[in-house]
Amino acid sequence: MRQRQKGARSVRQPRQFVSKMVTVDGIEFDSATEAAYYKLLKKDPAVKDIEVQPQFQIIERYKVACKRCSGTGRQVSIKTGNAIKCSLCRGIGEREKPGAVYTADFRVTFLDGYEEILDVKGGPVTRDFPLRRKLLEQAIGKELIVVRLKGKEWVRE
Repeated sequence: MRQRQKGARSVRQPRQFVSKMVTVDGIEFDSATEAAYYKLLKKDPAVKDIEVQPQFQIIERYKVACKRCSGTGRQVSIKTGNAIKCSLCRGIGEREKPGAVYTADFRVTFLDGYEEILDVKGGPVTRDFPLRRKLLEQAIGKELIVVRLKGKEWVRE
């Protein structure tokens, strides 16, 4: 076994939260916390409709200049030294990127027509969550409501 040198820092392992998949009413949820909140929503008489895991486009598809040919569509052949069509962008000079999609936990529609987008959190949020949340709110023009179970009470943030 290796000895730790004086003053050397130990390698810190990232925290990993493993949640168990839970099935309720034939719907598979990512965590027991999410399933518990779904059950609560089902009991609420003011709720008209619950959409599970709705997806929202937060960054549209976009194009970038090809990195291999620097946007020219041509590159120099290694074998012959002649200019050939770039194999990465297929001679176009641009590549299309897919953008990004945000998947919320629930979209809840109430009897009066009011709609909420909800995300249930059972533990700490990931590092990219605040940015993804802002991108979603900008894209849909509504606030994302984060719901947590603290003790025996559901807290909306």
